[in-house]
Amino acid sequence: MITPLLLAITVIAFGIYIYKFPPTKPSRPSEPGNSICMNYADEKTSELSRALVHEMVHGYRKNQLAKINAGSELNDAHSIWFDLETLKKFIYHLEISAQNNDVSSKELGLRIYYSRYPLANTWSSTYPDLVGHVDPAYQEHHTLVMIPTIKTQGKNGVIDMDFNPLVKETYENGLDKIEGDINPKIRIPALSGIDKTANYGSSNLKTATKARSIVAQNHGSLIPPKDNSGEGVA
Repeated sequence: MITPLLLAITVIAFGIYIYKFPPTKPSRPSEPGNSICMNYADEKTSELSRALVHEMVHGYRKNQLAKINAGSELNDAHSIWFDLETLKKFIYHLEISAQNNDVSSKELGLRIYYSRYPLANTWSSTYPDLVGHVDPAYQEHHTLVMIPTIKTQGKNGVIDMDFNPLVKETYENGLDKIEGDINPKIRIPALSGIDKTANYGSSNLKTATKARSIVAQNHGSLIPPKDNSGEGVA
């Protein structure tokens, strides 16, 4: 039979244990093998002086952008905006697809290509990804396209190679070089947010190098033609 004294000692001991070792609750349940650490509380925030950012932005406007606009009838874009969730989702799908193939996030990166939207009259027939998702006023304007990269051994050392995290063969061989015309139905992962039905998990891993798409992200808001009232360093 448990005496009152023994019960009291047990309760006190349990209270001391809870005080010293409080239970912790995970911020989000995750399946084994699918956990990605997103806590960078111990990392310093990346910062640049506002004067430097202002000089860089205006340096582009006064030089490269001025020459582009002078040689055409365009009022070309000088910035692009993405919502935070779009960027987070893209990075998450890149990380989880690579992790499911035993690749650390330390081996991954993003290459940002300067690019240009094609003429709007070609979208329906050749580039249906753009139809209904991009303002036709964006035609011929500068934009950006983000492509995943993976570290690999090159001829002169380690390189960051463009690859498709959904296609196993590209982890070693990279994306196929495009010579001449390309079938517009071929797709690769890029930051675009267009293929909303895609499943980037391991179950959707493609084995053919020439998959119909690649992981990519592109369709943010171009300024101009979009309103620039939110810009703070331009």
